[in-house]
Amino acid sequence: MKIFVALLAFVAVASAASVGQPIATQSISSSIVDLIEGIKEQMPCGFTGLGIPPMAPLRIDHQEVNIDTSALKAEGTIDHFRLNGLNEFDIDEMKVNALTSKVTYKFTFRDVNVDTQYDLSVLLKKYGFTIKLIGAGHAKFAIKDMVIWGTLKYSLGMLSGNLKLKSLEVRTHLGEVDSEIEGILGDGSINEKMNEYLAEAVELAINENEDLIADTIESIALPAVNSVLDDVSLADVISGSGSGGEGGEKEVCIPPELEW
Repeated sequence: MKIFVALLAFVAVASAASVGQPIATQSISSSIVDLIEGIKEQMPCGFTGLGIPPMAPLRIDHQEVNIDTSALKAEGTIDHFRLNGLNEFDIDEMKVNALTSKVTYKFTFRDVNVDTQYDLSVLLKKYGFTIKLIGAGHAKFAIKDMVIWGTLKYSLGMLSGNLKLKSLEVRTHLGEVDSEIEGILGDGSINEKMNEYLAEAVELAINENEDLIADTIESIALPAVNSVLDDVSLADVISGSGSGGEGGEKEVCIPPELEW
């Protein structure tokens, strides 16, 4: 969230400074691409200025799980959680229109995958029936060739300096899903078949519900981003997103050694 706000702030400030310059649109788009590439390089080290830990991979040593909704109840633990591949993406399109305050984007994530140990009891509640799944063991789950594209519109008050996100369209399509989760309803052929069903269900749920997902993301992200923007200044966000050393030079990211 903080990185997204910093990126949006950079777009808005660059656009506000370039209105009326015919060649500025391409230079803004190129600057945003350079900024995103810099973020990719920094992700293995995190962003200390924003209080964000290393994100490539994103690791959680231990997490208690306790979820209870009308459709799902889950209890248990997640250990040695690793989310890999967040920095392995291509920027297929990045266009910034300073006059209309509109950004058009498209990214392709080649292989985003989870590797973890789990011990969970899951109760699926639907239409008056309940299905209880108990599992424990090693789990790997991968999403390959995930394309994310869409547009966002923003406004920047010239007098107040307040930045607002006006609209956010996020569309997603998955190329392939792989599931290798041990211990779902036991082992052997049943577990293998359950993994096949899970991978197919996730792929269909994403690819056949693009409109619903886009509307849901906008309804959640729009107020969340604007709430953050209300509490920070553009200068603080932009300066906090860097990792400059003495003299303002950017320090080279040297990823920490990983124990697991």
